[in-house]
Amino acid sequence: MREQAIRRAVAAVVVAMFVAFALAAAAAELECHVRFVSIDNVYLDAGSAAGLDVGTKVRIVRDGKAVAELEVAYVAENSASCRVVSGAGQVNTGDRAVYEPVAAAAPAAVADTLVSRARAVTPTATKPRAVVSDRYDGWVSVQWDGSSESTDRDLRTDLLSVPFRVRVRELGHGFEFSGRGNFRRITRSGFGPTTPSSEWRNRIMEAALVREGRELKWQLAFGRVGGRSTAAAGPFDGLSVTRRLGKGTTLGAFGGFAPAWGDLDFNTDDHLVGLVLGHERAGAAGRRTDVTLSVIGRYRQGEISREYLSLVTSWRDGKRLSVLQAAEVDLYRGWRREEAGRGAALTSTALTGRLQVTRPLALTLGYDGREPVRTWETRSLPDSLFTDAGRNGWRAGAAWRGPGGTALDVSGGIRHENRSGEDVTSWQAMLRLPARVLQFADLSLSARGFDGPWLSGWAPSARMSHFSGGVQWSVDGGLFSYKGKQADTTRDNTWVELGASRELGAGWTVSGAWHGDWGDDIKGQRLFAELGMRF
Repeated sequence: MREQAIRRAVAAVVVAMFVAFALAAAAAELECHVRFVSIDNVYLDAGSAAGLDVGTKVRIVRDGKAVAELEVAYVAENSASCRVVSGAGQVNTGDRAVYEPVAAAAPAAVADTLVSRARAVTPTATKPRAVVSDRYDGWVSVQWDGSSESTDRDLRTDLLSVPFRVRVRELGHGFEFSGRGNFRRITRSGFGPTTPSSEWRNRIMEAALVREGRELKWQLAFGRVGGRSTAAAGPFDGLSVTRRLGKGTTLGAFGGFAPAWGDLDFNTDDHLVGLVLGHERAGAAGRRTDVTLSVIGRYRQGEISREYLSLVTSWRDGKRLSVLQAAEVDLYRGWRREEAGRGAALTSTALTGRLQVTRPLALTLGYDGREPVRTWETRSLPDSLFTDAGRNGWRAGAAWRGPGGTALDVSGGIRHENRSGEDVTSWQAMLRLPARVLQFADLSLSARGFDGPWLSGWAPSARMSHFSGGVQWSVDGGLFSYKGKQADTTRDNTWVELGASRELGAGWTVSGAWHGDWGDDIKGQRLFAELGMRF
């Protein structure tokens, strides 16, 4: 009954937001600055508190001219990391970044997903870039991540990665080439006979000829399509066509084959088709609405694999109230209807509202019913426990911003455990003190905990970073401790990480880190090194 009530409430809010986008209107442009440029990301000195959100388009402006375009990939309260859409070689530390504020709501609890190992650096001066072509830009890096676990089997894993992104413009008739992906080679020793000793896990997320732009009535993408408009379907090999119907409204259709990730096959037995309707409406006083509705079908050898709707809405009413929503509805017919016994089901939901009470204080309230994505190579057991407990379910929080960049974030949540019929509660708190307050280094202190029917635990951690001699140094450390209520056993795990990152000039960057674990669940170390270049 509780789950049904939650779904009804979420559905009601979704319907309300459909009505709301008829009332929203367009924000004046705001600006921030580039804090640091790594191989694959550009870091800004502003975040959700300043109206930035995932997907926000940011223009780098120099001498009154836009020299590069970014898209926000991750956002915190006072910082954001962006992927470079165009003009990678033109972005410098300290550059002016211009954007239109969108919904400032951040997810109630950020997924603890490894995105990039690059360390944010605060350089003292802008460094010159290499001479780049006006027709192409991008980046490429070589990363090595080696881990060894001190168990009876002496497990070892080595991961060699070559992530890249490239864009080539002016190919004729408004087309350009966009490509991004990651070539990965994994080798292992000490594992069982069912685990391969070596394998490739290559992913080409995008390799397409693209014709896009707000001023164009028709937008096209052909090849391995991985753009934002078809994000709900994931990358596919085929064609996407979008038609602008009017101011702020677009209608698109797409179709193709779902890729086979491991061996880079471009022709598989899985195919998909879809429609996407998008609407953006903006006006005075910071009001804005962005709605994307997708209808997607996946099929294998002529049979239904999955058919579903995806709705993503970002709504902001001025500078105080904002809402961010995402949901998926599975549609059942044929054998799927027979198996499910119903015609549709709400299978994934996320909804967060944010209220800026005063200039330094903001409150958030949200519900997240999505499942976190995790692989065994990047997640240990204790990390999994805390991530699951702290993300799903209902969550409320408060964020306070003090003088000099001081920040305090606290939140608490409750999630219903279907297997036991009981609730899991969780909490987390973080205090950030920047270098200009401490007069030496940036310091972050955090703690999180949970209490459920089978387990309870807590995890304190600390991070300190210092910029000296052109190098950003960092020290991280923490503890995972959890207790089983059935067997009455306690498990403790301690970790420490040392990292460094430096810009070498001419677009080159080098970084590295050492990570050590000691405890009941994992004992061992990890080494990470990266050398990359922007062009």
